[in-house]
Amino acid sequence: MQKIVIWATDGSEGAEAALTGARRLGVLDGAHILAVHIDQRLDGRAAGWPVLADEQDRRVLIRERVEKLARELDIELVVLRSHRESADMVAFEAAERSADVIVCGTRGLGALPGMFLGSFTQRLLHLAPCPVLAVRQAEVRARVEDEVPTAGAVA
Repeated sequence: MQKIVIWATDGSEGAEAALTGARRLGVLDGAHILAVHIDQRLDGRAAGWPVLADEQDRRVLIRERVEKLARELDIELVVLRSHRESADMVAFEAAERSADVIVCGTRGLGALPGMFLGSFTQRLLHLAPCPVLAVRQAEVRARVEDEVPTAGAVA
């Protein structure tokens, strides 16, 4: 039976850092990777309004990213639209697909959405039906620090 790795992505740098872990697991274990994105909605008319104004753009970028990854990995994109919290939906999808592990970042779209919506990773750790691998953004941070000159540096 093929292993299933869920890569929870919101298109953020934190999700990109988590992709490193998902790829390693996918390659090492020959796993099928499910890139799961939640199009989270606020209540309102039939479909509701996206929590983030750039949701449609994010979905396009995530779809393009997954299409590029599909050239080297067994990966598929799953986009779920919901009024519920993202962590609830990822945990539900993991249970439905009998996932072996969920890989996510420790930081998502930033402090402001996290303040209003709560910590995705924290909630997922409590709800997930399988192990959760939370990947820090250390690699992303290191790249940013390398690009920013330090005080007194000569360009």
